[in-house]
Amino acid sequence: MIFAATNNNSAVILFRKLNRFNMTRTILGTCALIIGLSTAGSAQNFHAAFLSKKTINAMHDSLETPHLRVVVDQPDKTVMKFRIAFSNPNGRRATITIRKKDDIYFYEHVGDHEYASIYDFNQLEDGDYQVVVIGGKEKVCTNISIRTETQINRQAVLH
Repeated sequence: MIFAATNNNSAVILFRKLNRFNMTRTILGTCALIIGLSTAGSAQNFHAAFLSKKTINAMHDSLETPHLRVVVDQPDKTVMKFRIAFSNPNGRRATITIRKKDDIYFYEHVGDHEYASIYDFNQLEDGDYQVVVIGGKEKVCTNISIRTETQINRQAVLH
């Protein structure tokens, strides 16, 4: 009987005492096993190797193209002015649109790589607005909701 264990493409073979006929058959079987193991080990070189996570991430980072980055913020929360800024590293023309449903309140083409401007929303009526920046095939949408809150202060004075 033959027992075989492999470790790093090497074979360790253990024999049990057999008669001469079985010994010849066993030796031929063992040779076939060793050849099979060495062929299997060398055949792995012809297949695509599995890549490590680090290698895949490095390849992904090198293939990644820079993306359109958009920032819409309100510097002073007490004033209805919003800063719209974007970085368009691809250098394509970008468009800025401010709209409410199907109504367009502002539309501009910008050809700069970097852009920043303050927009006054003070004259706009209450509702849900959308700031859309499109640069090349990329589109970034930011929602702004304008709500007017009124406060009623009732006081009772006893004279």
